Amino acid sequence: MKFYLQIKSFLSILVLSILIFSNCSGQVSAGDTFLFGVSEKFDRLFGNESTVACSSDVTITTKAVSLVEDGNVSASFSTTEDSGITPAPTENDWGYSSFETCIYPNSPFSGSVEIPVSLSSNYGSRITSTQSVPGPAALPTKLTFTGNGLAARQCLRFTVVNDTDRSPVVDPMTVVLGTMVQKDGSGNVTSGTYSAKDACDISVSVEDDEAPGVRVSNIRVMEEPGPSATTTNGTFKVRLRTAPTANVTIPINDVYDAVNVGNREGIANPKTLTFTAANYSVEQTVTVTSVDDLELDGLKSYTIELGRTTSADSEYNGIKPRNVVVYNLDQSVPGFTVLKFSGGATINSASSSIATIEGFATDESNRFGDKYANFQIRLRSKPTNNVTLNFTSNCGSKCTIQTPSLVFTPTDWNTYQTFRSIGATDSANSGNQDYTVSFTVTSSDSTYSTSVYKPNVKIRSCDNDGTHLIQPCNYSGSPLGTIGDRLVAQEGGSTQIWLITQSSPASPVTVGLTSSDLTEGTVPGSVTIDSSNYNTMETGAATNRIALTHVDDSLVDLNQDWMITTAISTGGLSYDPIDIYARTTDDEKAFYVTHSGSPREGTANVATVHVCLGGNNPTQQVVLNISCKTYTAGEAAYGECGTITTSPITFPVNSEVEGANASDAGCANSAKKQSFTVTGLDDTFSDGNQSFDIRFVMVANTDTNYSAASNPSDHSITNEDDEPTGKKIFTTAGTYKGEMGTDGVFGADLTCNNNKPSGVSGTYKALIVSNSAGDASIANQRVPGGVNWVLSSNYHYFRCTGSGYNVCSDEHTRLFVADGSALFNPTSMSRDFSTTAADEFWTGMTNTLTPATQASTPDLTACNDASLIYRHNCHGFNYETCTTNAATYFYGEIWVRNGAGSVSSAARRCDLQKKLICVEQ
Repeated sequence: MKFYLQIKSFLSILVLSILIFSNCSGQVSAGDTFLFGVSEKFDRLFGNESTVACSSDVTITTKAVSLVEDGNVSASFSTTEDSGITPAPTENDWGYSSFETCIYPNSPFSGSVEIPVSLSSNYGSRITSTQSVPGPAALPTKLTFTGNGLAARQCLRFTVVNDTDRSPVVDPMTVVLGTMVQKDGSGNVTSGTYSAKDACDISVSVEDDEAPGVRVSNIRVMEEPGPSATTTNGTFKVRLRTAPTANVTIPINDVYDAVNVGNREGIANPKTLTFTAANYSVEQTVTVTSVDDLELDGLKSYTIELGRTTSADSEYNGIKPRNVVVYNLDQSVPGFTVLKFSGGATINSASSSIATIEGFATDESNRFGDKYANFQIRLRSKPTNNVTLNFTSNCGSKCTIQTPSLVFTPTDWNTYQTFRSIGATDSANSGNQDYTVSFTVTSSDSTYSTSVYKPNVKIRSCDNDGTHLIQPCNYSGSPLGTIGDRLVAQEGGSTQIWLITQSSPASPVTVGLTSSDLTEGTVPGSVTIDSSNYNTMETGAATNRIALTHVDDSLVDLNQDWMITTAISTGGLSYDPIDIYARTTDDEKAFYVTHSGSPREGTANVATVHVCLGGNNPTQQVVLNISCKTYTAGEAAYGECGTITTSPITFPVNSEVEGANASDAGCANSAKKQSFTVTGLDDTFSDGNQSFDIRFVMVANTDTNYSAASNPSDHSITNEDDEPTGKKIFTTAGTYKGEMGTDGVFGADLTCNNNKPSGVSGTYKALIVSNSAGDASIANQRVPGGVNWVLSSNYHYFRCTGSGYNVCSDEHTRLFVADGSALFNPTSMSRDFSTTAADEFWTGMTNTLTPATQASTPDLTACNDASLIYRHNCHGFNYETCTTNAATYFYGEIWVRNGAGSVSSAARRCDLQKKLICVEQ
């Protein structure tokens, strides 16, 4: 408690203390408080514990665990979840009823490392403490590691007992991890990395749900703002448990720990919450907005503190609510941001997906200067040391780089600097060409010197030296306008190119222009070059700009090539520039295909398909053969296409679509369309709505346009399923004892969701019962046909061993179809739950779906546990046995795979290991 009184007044002392005691565990962060609670590091720094130093050589994934009697989440440590726990936290979670924290040495070692374990009993029977990995087992007196790293982790699980009493406030329970002992391979005590060091202790607290208090939810994992970020803010919710007699105020402190000093990771609003007797039960929301710190710091977690309440109600004055931990995923990535000379969008380069940046130009007479060949560049993230960009080019003698290097420091890394290049003469008439500017990086920051992709810049060199007095010129990324690289646009589009000169003309120069095919493209009659534009490529009314209009006709005429003939110039300069070549691409389709309606299995529903020609009259009838596309066996759409009413369909001469009908949207309304219907096949599989394709093949004809046209694209149609939804079932690869923790069958559910086969998604529950013989003393009963039963009426259930359709579909791996009571016959299924003959599964049922009872009652007085009233199925799958005496064994019912889609049932001791059957919900 001393920490809370000192934190605000002694913030500077705190920072100094962190530096002094950094050998304890490093910087104070949310990793020590996890979701809610007091940081052990803080306690040690302020002297609240007798032992000041604990070793950072051993990782403890959560040092302060906070449990809530009415918490709705059971969390497990995860090496794959972004937050380090599964399930990942959300704003709909109101605390943890059960939580797992894991311990493991950080560095390799030989022999073994032992860590003594003991705990205070502040909460007594209100908390159960077990070893979950390896396990489940009773809490050990020591942890022994014989490996290193995550592979050797051992985990402890703490579970709160939700009673109905208002309990007194007590200090958190401490799990003391004592002085470590390192031994060699022969078991002799030796010195080493871990010898004689103390591992950090674990604090476990409980929030009572019967007392006046503040209920606080979790918050989802967020991302720093960035180009690919989708979750840049989150919320957590707060409300009171009971009605206060006076207003209650709760301060929100979002700079509670060192990670978020200056709000470098996130900002919370509002900063204060007030509850009254009228709104105490209404959830108030705190929004946290993530901040991009522009540094490469991976996943960062920080704590938002909910300060002590203030109120004239003595019951609500001075209550310390749980803190909230926020997880912020890094979006700062190394790379470069380039801004072109013409402005426009910023180009972010973090990977080779940005191949080359285009839109630049120089000229060999250097009349442009660097006007069209400059760009601004900066780093995307803060480097650890200076970063020098060294520019080179393959332009030969056609250019000169004005800025051979640029230097960025950790201070000015996000300030744009400008690269510049100018043209140079090579006295050769080799035509316009492009050259590339690239750069290397020199830095002691290894990320920028080795790992980061470095974009190239392509610059067009316009050849206006030598005898080229007038030269067409445009930017890199555009076609050159030569016969082999034409200016291209679709019908109705436009392109442009400029005429520039070798030097400023004495008087305006006029160049006449002629299109070789006015039906495909037009140009101005002439352009004018003068002293104001001879060295520019400007848009708008620039008189030296040749604007090409690509004519939009109504013909299906594919691509058409044409050219611009340039006349000998007149005025202050006499010269015949090279001609310019263009291409107009067709915007008419040869065919338009639409459909209305959808086939549905088991009905007369059909899809009506409409096909129309493009915009011109065919000179010969056009014939299309129609068929169902064939699929590879095993594809979901295999066999979904049924009967096509008409094939082929024929378009006679003069059957064009006119006006607005010549479009995908208008084809169905055309009077000249050809139509046919298609049915879907009715299968017996629960495979959802499936799409299949109609395929068109044009019969050869001599029409100039259609003979060269491509076949219409395949047309997709959806066949609607009439079977109930299908659900996946898998069996766990691992085996587990009948004692599944205090959560019983709900612990089995967690095991299912944490052990899904690769590529299998969804939420699962174990096919297992929680009750036998209708014992009403067991809460949350799960029995066949009951409220919490895992099957649903009339659903199709199929085995799923992976993501492939052949191994996970109702068509290929069906097990059974549940009846109207959500039951099935386990002795008459389509196939077995698994493919392994020796598999046995905890289910708690006979093979008639009857909850099993234990034949003889264990002598519970022999193990001083006579309080266990419920004796069957491992006491609801949360109890094993108390001794090795057979008279005290607990038993649970299993299913044994018989083959041919059948199981038998048998009783097995609860300390034996069996698999689980997991059912999608």
